[in-house]
Amino acid sequence: MLNTWTILLASFGYVGLLFAIAYYGDKRADQGRSIVSNPYIYALSLAVYCTAWTFYGSVGRASNTGVGFLPIYLGPTLMAALGWLVLRKIVHISKIHRITTIADFVSSRYGKSATLGGMVTIIAVLGVVPYISLQLKAISTTFHLISSYPDVLVDIDHSKVSFVEDNAFYIAWALALFAILFGTRHLETTERHEGLVAAIAFESIVKLVAFLAVGLFVTFGIFDGFGDLFGRAAAVPAIKDLFILNKTPEVYAGWAMYIFLAMMAIICLPRQFQVTVVENVDKAHLNKAMWLFPLYMLIINLFVLPVAFGGMMEFPDGQVDADFFVLSLPMVHGRSGLALLVYIGGLSAATGMVIVETVALSTMLCNNLIVPILLKIPSGRFSQLPDFTGFLLTVRRASIILVVLLGYLYFHLIGEHYTLVSIGLISFTAVAQFGPAIIGGLFWKGGTRNGALAGLGIGFFVWFYTLVLPSMTQTD
Repeated sequence: MLNTWTILLASFGYVGLLFAIAYYGDKRADQGRSIVSNPYIYALSLAVYCTAWTFYGSVGRASNTGVGFLPIYLGPTLMAALGWLVLRKIVHISKIHRITTIADFVSSRYGKSATLGGMVTIIAVLGVVPYISLQLKAISTTFHLISSYPDVLVDIDHSKVSFVEDNAFYIAWALALFAILFGTRHLETTERHEGLVAAIAFESIVKLVAFLAVGLFVTFGIFDGFGDLFGRAAAVPAIKDLFILNKTPEVYAGWAMYIFLAMMAIICLPRQFQVTVVENVDKAHLNKAMWLFPLYMLIINLFVLPVAFGGMMEFPDGQVDADFFVLSLPMVHGRSGLALLVYIGGLSAATGMVIVETVALSTMLCNNLIVPILLKIPSGRFSQLPDFTGFLLTVRRASIILVVLLGYLYFHLIGEHYTLVSIGLISFTAVAQFGPAIIGGLFWKGGTRNGALAGLGIGFFVWFYTLVLPSMTQTD
């Protein structure tokens, strides 16, 4: 039988285990015996791409569109297959110039423009805030859901709950604390965090095992294999329609757009740039990671459709949110152990993303925005502080808290009214603005700083006007 204290103990115990792994990884790195100098661990760390969106949201999207969840994973697969030379060049340049963030990379390609680096930082922070809110929504909703075991008909509107009574508010503070402990214990000139990479590689295994476990349970526990499951699903008109991909220009355009956004996200999301470029120990690891990472995404998505269709048959009235079929199905069948494993898997997917993302964003805020502004204040003597390293760590820790709380604010006011996938797409579209500046900076000698600034500025305005403002007005 599950209760709140058991769930809390399991949650903090798991995060404590991640912290122990990170501590061990850092200790080994200090001794010159790296545990992350391994192509398999490197490939697993890239799987931080698979967040709560993958763990929960893919099933929700599959319940509405069938195979419509696939473009988000086809994009990175195509980038791995067709664009690995681009990734290799980015890694090579970053190592030569000791680049530590995507803001540094973009600015370095256009004369090391501080203005350009600051703009990239602002866009990255505001663009990723919805993605962080997605993780908060997933953790908060699944905590409420599993705490009500075995009842799965739980409905709560966080936008109507004061922050004092909202568990998501305390989850946000806990995630900020974990991010500080994981990523800002000390200052590294290379901004590499080997312990963090080791922890992320471990959490990639945990979320994969958890999702496969629930997939196997649904397919072979509730139903009698794939044939039985899909046979029964085909007899349900609402599900049968999902077997057929509508061949219309709108559908083709949608797939093309999602694939493109996902291709850009694999290099433009700050956390992906962090693990792919900054945390890379050896460029040769890319050779193996470029097929291991797509293999990981293939395996974790094997049971998306079975879980989606199983949930639609189990809950035909639509009272259970399809985003959380992954957790609701074990609960309704009385599998408390499996439900707890699934919850930990989802928690792992969400916390891993928040920790790496906020660490990357805090570095950008510190190096490309806050410190440059402070150093320009005539009366300020920040560079002459007796403990300048401590000051920088304080700025980064404050930045982590700021970013996570912005994510909570977005979730509390806006994100509660949207599905996990729709929230994630807002962030994907925001960071895709970096793509032209990065590719242009690599291959186009005619690219200029003013052109990059204009492109980013116009793109950001269009993103904010067409996606963010409508999401704000539709919540009233």
